[in-house]
Amino acid sequence: MSEAPKGQTPTSLEGVRVVSPKEARKIQGEGGLLIACYTHMTDWVQARPVGSVHITMDVPKDHKRTDFDLKDAEFDLSALPADKDRPIVLFCADDM
Repeated sequence: MSEAPKGQTPTSLEGVRVVSPKEARKIQGEGGLLIACYTHMTDWVQARPVGSVHITMDVPKDHKRTDFDLKDAEFDLSALPADKDRPIVLFCADDM
């Protein structure tokens, strides 16, 4: 994994690539799973791709602090597929 400033998403991660919304829909159409990683259910209720699932992100109330370290965030991973070979696309509200 590449180094990133504390609290920021790394620019690369082994086995992971950034895709466009169009590519994400293609992956889903080929059997992949779209997973929303929203901090608030409001985002999930307002808009989401058809067929996507939600993984709750449990963060402290002050998670919008610029010094919040994302390694402290917790996700409910029970929505992940048992098939570890199934492609997964993760997205957040900012990606919509």
